[in-house]
Amino acid sequence: MNAALPPLLCSHCGACEVPTIGPGAGQHVARALCSGCGAFLKWLPRALIEGKDRMGCLNRVILCGAVSKYGVTVKYANNGTPCASFALELHEQGPDGRDHTTYIDCECWGKKAEGASEIEPGQMVLFEGRLRKRPKGEQWEMVVSGFEVSPLRASAEGRT
Repeated sequence: MNAALPPLLCSHCGACEVPTIGPGAGQHVARALCSGCGAFLKWLPRALIEGKDRMGCLNRVILCGAVSKYGVTVKYANNGTPCASFALELHEQGPDGRDHTTYIDCECWGKKAEGASEIEPGQMVLFEGRLRKRPKGEQWEMVVSGFEVSPLRASAEGRT
């Protein structure tokens, strides 16, 4: 880990060496200390200590399905912000040839929630969001919290 640090000049002893890493204090993660005399040189940033091998994460979900038969429920938070909750039905055909349905709990907030209130049960939508957990009684449940919900319109050719 010290190899990632460049040599630093110590103003106390004049040594120019790769510093050792000492514990941080308060909001600081770590400190660079002179290898020769142990004097404080500078605070070290978190990214330098955690290493460059750490991968960034991506939390993005895109779903295309039908709003369940229970439709969209809009509730308002204490501060007046609307929240639309609904379940999406995702129909897939399994390797056994049978149809399987998965229900995914979804929510969206603000103006998107107000727009989602007009979506009818059974209507196909494209929903984009991220996975997150929310409390449900004593337990936690996984939900897709969205930032874009778009109703899909069926073409006139597909209707009979």
